[in-house]
Amino acid sequence: MEINGHTEILGIGGYVPSQIVKSSDLLDEIGAELRFGIKNNFISEVIGIEERRVAEEKQKPSDLAILAAERALLESGVTAAEIDLVIFCGIDRDWQEPATAHRVQQVIGANNATCFDVTNACHGFMNGVSIADAMIAIGSANHALVCTGEKSSEMMYDTLDLLATSNDRDDMKRWIGGLTVGDAGGAMILGKSHKQNGFRKFNFSSNGQHADLCYYGYDKAGDIEGQMMMSSISREMIAFHQSMINSTYQGLIWSPKEVDHLICHQVGQRPHRKMASIADVPVSRAPITYRNLGNITSATIPVNLYFNRPEKGDKVLILGAGSGLSVSQTGMVF
Repeated sequence: MEINGHTEILGIGGYVPSQIVKSSDLLDEIGAELRFGIKNNFISEVIGIEERRVAEEKQKPSDLAILAAERALLESGVTAAEIDLVIFCGIDRDWQEPATAHRVQQVIGANNATCFDVTNACHGFMNGVSIADAMIAIGSANHALVCTGEKSSEMMYDTLDLLATSNDRDDMKRWIGGLTVGDAGGAMILGKSHKQNGFRKFNFSSNGQHADLCYYGYDKAGDIEGQMMMSSISREMIAFHQSMINSTYQGLIWSPKEVDHLICHQVGQRPHRKMASIADVPVSRAPITYRNLGNITSATIPVNLYFNRPEKGDKVLILGAGSGLSVSQTGMVF
């Protein structure tokens, strides 16, 4: 699905908690080397994730989104009362009902906004951006807040508990992805593009036959169930991006040499380098977040843009992905 873009980013916000948890400490906690034959530097050296940030126990996903949204609002110059649409895009939510977007609306004071949640694993944020872009394009909204707050550490600790009761190496293989995640909040304020800046093209695609490679939930007893086959899902993600990249460049009328920044969804160093290779962009132009923040799931793209801000007029290629499998390739002029 190729969609023309109609909006630009007026403000970006990112938030990461201050508490740091090292990958080696997680593997030490479960005795990974003794029980599974996996050295305690496996996540840091092989996957490339040295540490991640963990939110306070009392913090909710909406709290992380709100902290990011407040920064985005301040940068944008748009008041909360001028926000017509609030979309929350996290995997993690405050509750099953109502939409977490309502709490974001309440706290920031966006009293004139329509609110709803969009969830699509790690890809949810880019889905939210495309929906907001479409609603602004048809005149249903003038300003939109797209935000997420991911408290993946709760699932990480559940994974630790699961692995603490197993000596099965296959269990470790199925669940090691649960030890790579981190907490963060991200947000964007979008408005109609009136200049040469803004989103130019969205290229989205999904393939549901890979849905079982990376999924998790909780059984009636509250125990985690599922699997996170990170090598398999990464391999399929890379192949998917490879199959789409030529049509994306053709639609943008760009060459790889014109890309100033490559912003990728990030699960580790090998997939990141491979996606830079697929896009034919030097990895030096693809800033990383995974090393110190881990896989921050749907917050990856806004947080990366917040901490690695392009210059005005720079061409940015965004490669999004999420289990399911869903991917997107988006071009914008910052």
